[in-house]
Amino acid sequence: MSRVVTTVLLGAGVAIELLAVIGVVSMRDAFDRLHFVGLAGFGALLVGASILVRESWSLIGDKALATGVVLALFSPVVVHATARSFRTRTQGDWDEGIDAYREDNR
Repeated sequence: MSRVVTTVLLGAGVAIELLAVIGVVSMRDAFDRLHFVGLAGFGALLVGASILVRESWSLIGDKALATGVVLALFSPVVVHATARSFRTRTQGDWDEGIDAYREDNR
């Protein structure tokens, strides 16, 4: 039974990673690519969970799960910081133009 669960978790993790890679390659804009980079952390979490199921609560299983959790938790933070730095580089200031955008969308 654990072999089936391991295979399903690993397959799902690899599928998410492949979707993230295809999304990064197919998007033109850096901001669009960032959406798919954030997805990769959840694929790593599933791969770490599959290693935990196979190896149980050993040194390998614990570290694999911890790595997956760290990637899943901090991937959105890194994506947000990267997007903010891209916007700062292109606009000069991260909040420049926000007031005009708000006025246009009211």
